[in-house]
Amino acid sequence: MADDGPGVREVHLLPLDGLERPLAEEIAARMSRSLSAACRIVESGSGPLSMPTLPGRDQLDADALLAALERVPIADDAVLVGLTTRDIALPIFTFVFGRARQGARAALVSLTRLDAAFYGLPSDPDSLAQRATNEIVHELGHLASLAHCPDASCLMSFAGSVEKVDVRGSAFCAACRDRLPQWLLLR
Repeated sequence: MADDGPGVREVHLLPLDGLERPLAEEIAARMSRSLSAACRIVESGSGPLSMPTLPGRDQLDADALLAALERVPIADDAVLVGLTTRDIALPIFTFVFGRARQGARAALVSLTRLDAAFYGLPSDPDSLAQRATNEIVHELGHLASLAHCPDASCLMSFAGSVEKVDVRGSAFCAACRDRLPQWLLLR
C-alpha cells in the first residue's frame, strides 16, 4: 500500500449540468460504501464552470473542463470529481469516459456513454450508477498516481468502449492495489 501522506478524507462529487439529484445521491452512496474515504455531493462555491466545446464537435473539451475543475477551491483533505451528463472528448479521441491527471486533485467523468439509453437501449439506472461508480474510482486511481494497467481485468485498464468498462469490472489487480493509498482502498 502506498504512503498516504496527509491523506484524503473525502471525495467531493460536483454535478456540473442536468445530473438528476437522485442519481447523484445513488452514486455518492455507492462510492461511500466502496471507498475508505467518505463521498459527498458539493456545489461549486465559485459559481458555474465554463463548459467549452471542441471546435466543430458537440462535445465538451475534457481537458479545458478538467483545468477549470482543478481551479475550484477544495479542502486539503479532499479530491473533487466533476460529473457531467454531456459527452466529453479530446481532440485526438472521439470520446472519453473520464479524465484526470496523475497526482492531481480533480477529475472529470461523463455519464453520457455510460448510459444504456445512449446506445438506443432501455435506460437502466442501476447499471448507469454502477458504471459511473467504477469510472469515478478509475479516475481516482489516476489522482492516486496510477497509470493505465495492462491487466484487462483491472479497474485501471484503459476502456475505449462501454463493453470494456463492464468487462474490466470494479476491482484493482494486485499490482495496482499494492500502490493505492489508504483512502482509495476498496471495501
